[in-house]
Amino acid sequence: MKIRDDSGVALVITLLVLTLLLTIILEFNLGMRVEARAAANFRDDMKAYYLARSGITFAMALLEEDSRTEPGYDSLDELWAQKIPPIPVGDGLVSVTITDEDSKINANKLAAGFGAVTGDNMRALMIRFLDFFELRSDLSDTLSDWIDPDDTERPNGAESGYYEGLQEPYEARNRPLDSLLELRLIKGMEGDIFDRLKNMLTVQSDGWINVNTASKQVLMSLSDEMNGDIADEIMAFRTETPFQTKVDVKNNISISEHVYTDISKFIDVKSNYFSITSAGEVHQNKKTINAVVRRQGEKVNILYWRIE
Repeated sequence: MKIRDDSGVALVITLLVLTLLLTIILEFNLGMRVEARAAANFRDDMKAYYLARSGITFAMALLEEDSRTEPGYDSLDELWAQKIPPIPVGDGLVSVTITDEDSKINANKLAAGFGAVTGDNMRALMIRFLDFFELRSDLSDTLSDWIDPDDTERPNGAESGYYEGLQEPYEARNRPLDSLLELRLIKGMEGDIFDRLKNMLTVQSDGWINVNTASKQVLMSLSDEMNGDIADEIMAFRTETPFQTKVDVKNNISISEHVYTDISKFIDVKSNYFSITSAGEVHQNKKTINAVVRRQGEKVNILYWRIE
């Protein structure tokens, strides 16, 4: 009788079992490492978010302190306006930038104006601003139509009838913009036009432009007679001595009484609205918060909040 030798079969079965166990162990190890990495990413993501939030709180405190120490005017030589280097916090970094929204032209004021400034005054200012960039002046009408409450088109404007005829239709807003990003929806703001204008436009301010912080382009938009030389003179003077009252502009700059009267209804020397960009970064995980705040006296309140 032939005796069967099963040792070879047993060896094969043993190897198969070991291979299976090894595969299971490797899969388990991989799963654990993936979960650990995901947990670490989540942890670092949350750290980055709270670092960004702390940057917003820091910026608001800086603006409140500025209101206590320099309550009469705001200028680019103040602490809030300085470039703040990244701040190390624990195993992360916080970067904070504060920008004066009152240094910009408020697009929401094109329809109804503000104070003594009429909607027509604002549209004329916008046309001068657009001319500086060699852009079509009819953008002033399309912007006004987008935010005014009616559906009556201005000569070069666009209302819901135009937007509903697009391949992806939508209605005109017919109320003030909540975010500057909404400008991308408006006829004429296609391509790179928004990117060229966005740093000098705002949707969050009372309308008055701070002559201490406004750019040359915005200053030259205040009047037909505000040429580059006058704008340069304003910017040079405020670098040495910020304007503490509006009358300081008339008393120290080479402009006529007529030009001062023309621009005085648009300008101020104090700012109430600021945008804050705060970025927190931990181990290449980054969170950015964009906020717009309003300062009333020594109190700063958040008006807009967006997380990226």
